Amino acid sequence: MLELAEIQYMAGEKTVLQNVSAAFSAGQVTGIVGPNGAGKTSLLRVAAGLAAPNGGAVSAKGAFDDAAWRAKNIAYMPQFQSVAWPLLVHEIIALGLLPLSLSAAQSAARIEDALARCGATGFAERRIDSLSGGEQARVFLARLLATGSDVLLLDEPVQSLDPAGALAVMALLRAEATSGKAVVVVLHELNLAQQFCDRLVVMQNGTVALAGDAQHVLSPAQLRPIFGVEFTQIAGGHLVPHPIDPPNGTL
Repeated sequence: MLELAEIQYMAGEKTVLQNVSAAFSAGQVTGIVGPNGAGKTSLLRVAAGLAAPNGGAVSAKGAFDDAAWRAKNIAYMPQFQSVAWPLLVHEIIALGLLPLSLSAAQSAARIEDALARCGATGFAERRIDSLSGGEQARVFLARLLATGSDVLLLDEPVQSLDPAGALAVMALLRAEATSGKAVVVVLHELNLAQQFCDRLVVMQNGTVALAGDAQHVLSPAQLRPIFGVEFTQIAGGHLVPHPIDPPNGTL
């Protein structure tokens, strides 16, 4: 389990997170949802040890403050990833294995398995900058899975994927949780959150507005004041958003 207690986080003089507490348990998919600017990415970066909180604490079963421990036990996939060098796909994934001190054979086996699970085996010898955005997303997911880390943190991993690809990624993450890992994923698609997440943390203005079982949290009445839209719940529990007021052509 990865736990965050009373986290405060500042970006300059701006308070980004205020008194945020959350627990990410092994064997579960925890979704982090909320409107733009709510603090979702900042929360994930603090959980990964990439942003130091100004107050509160992050703890885990190991020594969270030890960067070497985090590198071996926590894997993080950011929302946006730039490609600085035209490396081959298998080299991109191998970079994620550097903290693990694996043999060449062990690394090759992990890379092959991760690519196969992500439907990206055919990309192994291609340059990363020759792939589409959706194809790159599958490669970066493969790099995350290849680490074998106990905690997987992903920031909007389905944003560049078509519906079939998004469902496949979420099913992979569901399988990782079933195998005993703690999976934490930032999502904007509430129906994917409903379908695949065990628990949800709903962020609003840098605080936790709601938290709990996904089916309980995703009710139209609770979501309306957070997202500023009406929700209709249709067959199967799916949520359909509607403007509260007639659109006036402005943002």
